[in-house]
Amino acid sequence: MTGPGQSVRASRLVRRILLLLAAVVLAAVPATAQAKAGGKHHHAVRHWFHGNRGGDLYTTTNNPSGNAVIVFHRNRDGTLTQGPTVPTGGTGIAAQPPFTFPIVDSSGSMALAGDGRLLFVVNDGDNTITSFQADGDHLRRADRVSSGGVLPISLTTHGHLLYVVNEQSSTVEGFYFSDDGRLWPIPGSETLISPLFPSGPAPPNAGGVAAQIGFSPDGHQLVVTERGVPSTVGAIDTFAVNRDGSLTLEQADRTASVDPNPFGFAFTRSGTLLVSNVGQVNGTYAYPAGSLPIPEILDPTEFTGSASSYTLSSTGTLTPVSTEVTSGGRGACWLVLSKDGSFAFVTNTLSTAPSLGPPNGIGTGAGGLTTYRVGSGGTLTRLGQTDLGPGSPTDEEVSPDGRFLYVSVPNVPPPPATSHIDVFAINGDGSLTPITQGATLPELISGLAVN
Repeated sequence: MTGPGQSVRASRLVRRILLLLAAVVLAAVPATAQAKAGGKHHHAVRHWFHGNRGGDLYTTTNNPSGNAVIVFHRNRDGTLTQGPTVPTGGTGIAAQPPFTFPIVDSSGSMALAGDGRLLFVVNDGDNTITSFQADGDHLRRADRVSSGGVLPISLTTHGHLLYVVNEQSSTVEGFYFSDDGRLWPIPGSETLISPLFPSGPAPPNAGGVAAQIGFSPDGHQLVVTERGVPSTVGAIDTFAVNRDGSLTLEQADRTASVDPNPFGFAFTRSGTLLVSNVGQVNGTYAYPAGSLPIPEILDPTEFTGSASSYTLSSTGTLTPVSTEVTSGGRGACWLVLSKDGSFAFVTNTLSTAPSLGPPNGIGTGAGGLTTYRVGSGGTLTRLGQTDLGPGSPTDEEVSPDGRFLYVSVPNVPPPPATSHIDVFAINGDGSLTPITQGATLPELISGLAVN
């Protein structure tokens, strides 16, 4: 027989053994099984998973049969893992006028807003804009609306405002958007930029074919770059933005750019405008009746790429700071800034040396990326060039943490190549360390957005 004290001690011993066994069993259960056992464990596992992801990257197929967004997981080491492909509900275009490129020939054809919770995409094939609610690789289509013109190519956001530039109709159109991504037009926002076919001699600041639209950092100005076609003088347009999001056309301004073909741009934190310049081809131009102007002679060796910088006044006046600092390559089209604004990265779409393969090195990716140091007041100093994988580099984006640069390299013949996304680590001195080339992609990929 046992006494009361022995019974209590035995009971305590049994409880301790049972608790120990429970702890051992729980430790052996996989995390996924624990997640199913209760909401708290489930959320803890989700937070751990998302904490080990770097974010997401989006590009589009630009498919004429149906445009779609390709989603990538960005891993913490910068590499990409391809996820789902989500239809936009609109269409892309196989040959964009006036140059017949098989991509969206612009900078900013995709944009993120709402701390990355909203994604906006142009559908240049059917003149629409699609908005998505974005949650990692889960994209939920929120709205699809008319762009208000013909051939939407670039869009930009500030607060709850979105503006788009329509290349072929030479118009800009503004929209309000809600927290859930719904869009509706801003009264008094539509305006005509320079016409593609000016009557009579083109004025000194004529412009022609739009390339990018963007807000100034404070949202008070809207900027559009225009390549000098059919004139040989490029232009940069500025529009004052009212508190209600409409434009004050009386305060619109147009400045002749220092290069005939300004293309991509970005603002420094202090508001200095940095612009990439395609360069100019010297040749005669033929204007077929009823069509957009098409260059009769295109010698890529004449497209000397460069970058420039301008100060932007409160009234929209642009004043050059650095003029045409050579990129060392040809066709300098896209430009982005490092997170701290110390460096600018420019893609040379037409490569570098004529000796590097047919024709004239185009499509080799050699020297396809130029790095500039951004000095006080926006002065630019070229630091050097970086080779890319085969193809013609276009869109680029820097990750939100500033660690990685992503460059889209679509298959724009010649020569035949496989579309891909190149990934680089950004070092403290602005140099780039190659990490990987992304997965094989559809040949018409256009645009990049990174969160």
